[in-house]
Amino acid sequence: MPLKKTNNKGVLVVGGIIIDLIARSEKFKVIDGNISFPFDSKTTLQDLRSDIGGSAHNVAANLGELGTSTYVLGSVGKGDFGEEALKNLRIHGVNTKYVTLKEGPTGISLVFLVNGEKTVLTSRGANELLGEKDLNPEVFEKIDTLILTSLISSNNVDMMKNAIKEAKKRNISIVVNPSMSMIAHRSDELKYAMKNSDVIIMNGKEACMITGETDVELAIKELQKYGAETVIITQDVKGSLIAESDKIIRVPSYKVKVVDTTGGGDSYTAGFVHAKLKGYSTEEAVKFAGAVAALNIITTGASTDLPTEKDVIEFLKTAEYLEV
Repeated sequence: MPLKKTNNKGVLVVGGIIIDLIARSEKFKVIDGNISFPFDSKTTLQDLRSDIGGSAHNVAANLGELGTSTYVLGSVGKGDFGEEALKNLRIHGVNTKYVTLKEGPTGISLVFLVNGEKTVLTSRGANELLGEKDLNPEVFEKIDTLILTSLISSNNVDMMKNAIKEAKKRNISIVVNPSMSMIAHRSDELKYAMKNSDVIIMNGKEACMITGETDVELAIKELQKYGAETVIITQDVKGSLIAESDKIIRVPSYKVKVVDTTGGGDSYTAGFVHAKLKGYSTEEAVKFAGAVAALNIITTGASTDLPTEKDVIEFLKTAEYLEV
């Protein structure tokens, strides 16, 4: 069932909630594809800050800020950063009723920035414990769109399968937006989710990895075989590829000064879903999504200075496409 315009119900985002510690230093170098800094020494950081992240958090926070009625299903730890993460979601207008508090730590990521790009080390913490018992069926009466982000542990994927079944029973649209971690560690479960989805969104590297293709245009055709009505592959500066029916359309990226790509893909997904629910065509929704992502990556962090719908519309009036 395709994403449809709605005025009554909301969106449920499922997945990770993580505390990001973001570090930047002139000493960070990229050597042979690896981030490096001096061994057995003390490195001075030009910048160290914290933010709230995790795919589910980022997608939900962006949706809430754009004005979509949004719920999030995830897990955080008791007594550490968990309440801070929930507070941040509420600030952005997200309903956190279905987030559970777990014994143990909230997930934490160390984010190393080099020239706007990032390397991330993650300890998933309480996210690993999100399972079937945390899935409250009542939420499905409040939504018409389910967004599945990266789900890694056995608890996670058992819950995901039940969420898909509940959604299918109610003709709720399903959007799959996984990460490289899910592709690497839960590819069979991800393929199950894609076979039951209406929309698939992933980046070029992820698409090639899950399909085994080396060319994104071949990868997007393989992804279409799972049956989703819409498949979107993002390619950073090269823009986005959209596959619907027998058509493949390319939409360019916008020209902006990149500061931090953390959360850019999540903001893109939120922008696409928000625009589709507002009645945009798929191509126009992808343009809107690209604008949300562009406004996200010009600042540091995944959930700071998130754009409103008005901000995006104003940006689009003067935005220029990037030539590649």
